[in-house]
Amino acid sequence: MKLGSVVPTSGCIGSAGTDLCPDTLMNDSTGPHSRVTAKAALVIAIAAFLLAGYNFWSRSKPNAAASTETKGGLSALVESRSGLLERLDRSNELHVGYGVYPPYTQENPNTHEVTGFSVEVINQIADELKCKVKWHRLDWNTMSADLKRGEFDVIADPIFQTIPRAREFAFTAPYAYFADGIAVVRRTDNRFDSFRSLDRTGITIAVGKGWASETLVRARLTKPTINAVVTKADLLQVFNELVSGRADAVIADGADAERFVKEQPGEFKALWLESPPAFMPAGFALRPDDRRGAEFLSVCLRNLEASGVLEALAKKHGVRIQTSAQR
Repeated sequence: MKLGSVVPTSGCIGSAGTDLCPDTLMNDSTGPHSRVTAKAALVIAIAAFLLAGYNFWSRSKPNAAASTETKGGLSALVESRSGLLERLDRSNELHVGYGVYPPYTQENPNTHEVTGFSVEVINQIADELKCKVKWHRLDWNTMSADLKRGEFDVIADPIFQTIPRAREFAFTAPYAYFADGIAVVRRTDNRFDSFRSLDRTGITIAVGKGWASETLVRARLTKPTINAVVTKADLLQVFNELVSGRADAVIADGADAERFVKEQPGEFKALWLESPPAFMPAGFALRPDDRRGAEFLSVCLRNLEASGVLEALAKKHGVRIQTSAQR
């Protein structure tokens, strides 16, 4: 009857037909009952662990779905911000922004058809690529943010290639050089015969805020009062300062100056268009990280210039450009 190291004294009958009492069980650390108890405890611990794991998995299922949605959203964001060539490969489409800058980009108010010099340049490239063009009307004040957000991949309007903008965009090779520093005054005003003659006290000069013209004016004119005007959708808004009499002159690029004078025949004149104080290179603008797309379009522009297409389109739309031979 001896199963352990302790002799029973109370005559108790243990489980499984043994003569072990409770106190014997507590002291018998090597008996079969202790081994059964240990195994049972192990089974219970494993079961508890599995149950806890199941509960955790059940609670985390909605989060897993959210994670999937997040990954999907991230994928969509990455896709929307991929470059011009990536979207072209994916959809065979060029997504192009335009802000209405005649004669480079124009929009029919009734049909919303987009035309102009820059539009035809883009369409010529698309024709040779055998792809579609999707046009997106942009806001001049948010064009950089909209471009970076992926609403379009390139801006068709000639964007002036200034030093601050070199951080904001990836530029193509220039396809136009704009006369800058052009003064617009009333037709009867004969006080100014050169850009330098504007540097006098007692006059107010209006200029578009953030324009290349503003940089030029502030760098070279120190005496007049300079009024930087915020322009929104209408780039000719700055000329309201001259019309209202709040400014003696407006300084702008040649294209804007000529357009305003034509819309106000006989009232205003543009000065020194034939010998401007500065020229500003301009080209297509892409997201700052899309250098590959910018180089691709630069190759397209060089090809169109070499083939004579750019010069022909410039004559058609009355645009002044400088070819590489002229430069």
